[in-house]
Amino acid sequence: MSMKKEVTIYDLADELKVSVATVSRALKDDPVVNNKTKKKVFELAEKMGYRTNHFARSLRTQQTNIIGFMIHELNSNFSNAVLSGVEKITAEAGYDLIIAHSSESYEKEVANARNLFKNRVDGLIASLSFDTKKYDHFKWF
Repeated sequence: MSMKKEVTIYDLADELKVSVATVSRALKDDPVVNNKTKKKVFELAEKMGYRTNHFARSLRTQQTNIIGFMIHELNSNFSNAVLSGVEKITAEAGYDLIIAHSSESYEKEVANARNLFKNRVDGLIASLSFDTKKYDHFKWF
């Protein structure tokens, strides 16, 4: 079974006979690119199944636009209200949210912190487990 090649901005530029920079700017809705060209870029991107490569972008910008949210327990109205508010604000600011649940376990909290760090979150919001006594696992942030 052969895997289909990922569509890139180079493919879009080649197909439209425009520069890669023009495609990149059009996809970012840059006012330098005229609306007619933007429309063509967006239509072709949709047709060809183009999707932004967030991994490549994060390598260039050194930013993932992801916030980690570590919560000790999910089964309370308060926790749910906090989570809902955090999600609303982060989404409005253009960030995605990764939620990690520690189940009131220090060991799981440490593992979650390590995992969020490895996923290169740009920030971390943490509601500590009841048995958290040391904070060394947050030094990475």
